Amino acid sequence: MINSEKALSPIDIRLALRSWVEERFKINQNDLLIDELGFSNKDPNSTVDSSFRADLTLANGRLVGFEIKSEKDSLKRWTSQMNAYLNVFDEVWLCVHGKHLESALNITPKYIGIIVVDNFESLALVRVAKNQSLNNAYDLSGLLWREELNDLAKMHGIQVKSRTTKNEVREILAENLDIEIIRTFVLKQLKIRKSYQVSSASLTVS
Repeated sequence: MINSEKALSPIDIRLALRSWVEERFKINQNDLLIDELGFSNKDPNSTVDSSFRADLTLANGRLVGFEIKSEKDSLKRWTSQMNAYLNVFDEVWLCVHGKHLESALNITPKYIGIIVVDNFESLALVRVAKNQSLNNAYDLSGLLWREELNDLAKMHGIQVKSRTTKNEVREILAENLDIEIIRTFVLKQLKIRKSYQVSSASLTVS
């Protein structure tokens, strides 16, 4: 067995997980895979949603979040992380080292998918994730930047004053818009950001 000094890091596992996701979900050019997407901000004094971070996010007409627990990690924070994921993502997966598998199965609801990874970067499906409907409109809107929130409000005739804080705008939108409208807009904006990043990178190279 490989010793602990050679145990895979979360980054190593994420690279292996990306390959697994690309194959299982048949990723195409219209789908997005995003590393370390911050979400679910619980600090009222902060405008950046980084209380939790999804290790990997798939945006392909829905939001799929993946949390990684390496051999050196623990499951102490998983309960709070899991609840945060369920507020934002349509489908949630836990990619866990074999060391934590038994505990993960005991504390994780059956609608959350589980993947097990070993020290050789091999991944195996333990349980398939199911679509769930526990999303919270306020938390979901936290994936949007302030300018994007303003655009969403304007699109639906909702007036937002310049002095209104980001979190207050989120509250207004959550109260006045159906969650499906917010989800569709979030997915659109994530793709727009990616397109902009690709265009900027091309200009820099040229």
